[in-house]
Amino acid sequence: MSKLLLSLDEVDRVCRMHGLHSQVALEDKTGITRKTWAKALKTRELSVPVMEALYGLGARPNRLLVGMEIDTDLAAA
Repeated sequence: MSKLLLSLDEVDRVCRMHGLHSQVALEDKTGITRKTWAKALKTRELSVPVMEALYGLGARPNRLLVGMEIDTDLAAA
């Protein structure tokens, strides 16, 4: 089974491009709460507001998401 996740490399590139070195800085720049950013960066789960904010900051759409193969045997354990 495969799953789409946020690319932390692209998030890092966007943050460095804007000099955003913390989740508080991301909150100030985007209006999305620090807690939401923390969850998005920890779980890498897709969130439309987070993806739109990253795109608005210059994230490349073709690099924002990555596919990851999930071993269903390990996920069930």
